[in-house]
Amino acid sequence: MEVNELTAFLDLDSATLLDKVLKMEQSPVRIASSEAIVEITYQPHQVYDLAHRFLRDTQTPKKLEQIVAELRRQTQFGWNQILRMLQLERDPRFVQYQGDDRWFLAEWTQANDQVYDFCRDNGITHVAARSLVHFLEQEVGIAGDAAFLPLLDDRFRVEGETLYIIVRSEETDEELAAEEIAAADSSESIAVIENETEEVAPETASPLHQEPKQEETIFTKEETNMTNATNVRVLEEVQQLLQEAISRLEGRNQEMSQEVVAHFQQSNMQAIEVLMKEKHKHEQIVLGIQQVLATSEQQ
Repeated sequence: MEVNELTAFLDLDSATLLDKVLKMEQSPVRIASSEAIVEITYQPHQVYDLAHRFLRDTQTPKKLEQIVAELRRQTQFGWNQILRMLQLERDPRFVQYQGDDRWFLAEWTQANDQVYDFCRDNGITHVAARSLVHFLEQEVGIAGDAAFLPLLDDRFRVEGETLYIIVRSEETDEELAAEEIAAADSSESIAVIENETEEVAPETASPLHQEPKQEETIFTKEETNMTNATNVRVLEEVQQLLQEAISRLEGRNQEMSQEVVAHFQQSNMQAIEVLMKEKHKHEQIVLGIQQVLATSEQQ
């Protein structure tokens, strides 16, 4: 649990978390013959083993009705009997991805990152659907137990018989937004400095150019004060927006802590890994925003 950072979103150590899970009314794990051994509570029916073998042999994710149809062919059970017995969400060997009603094996790895990196590095923007299998196996070289899920990834788009790869900058939209705010903050600071420079310039000029009228001097100071007040107000608004961004990111991290517990109960390690990547990204964004705030407060 500690090696896989399953407690990263919680204020609990691994021992406390495990003790809490063991005390749940419908815990996915239980104490075995010795307190030193924790085993999975659910003991699957033989139809689960047949379903696992079916997916493993075909190396292809399947919808529930496809699995049931295959189990009917292999056993004497009826359709409704299999549906009652086959609750795949209870078996940690099977997983589903959000937005996809097919079932995958948890032992399969996901190859989306590998495919995207290969296409980006080699300048590939689209692949014909009829050659996709050959492309993945022979050119990209994904493992036999890897799953490629383009429909669940906004870096890919399927139109007709063609798979398009959306190559984009490695910077996320949030990071770009933070940089734009920082750039705006810097521009405002430069504007303030330029205004102050313009105000000081007449005093350092030669005597031939140092006799402004009293009325003009008063007007220039008032205008400068208004400009400075506007800049201060804008800067405060920017700082407030940055603080709100940090609060939203921290709120999302709290939501993810609940999701981690739910995925842990289902032994969905891949979903937890996705959340870990999102948490790391949030931490980097928050760090960048805090640096911008620190710089703005020094102005």
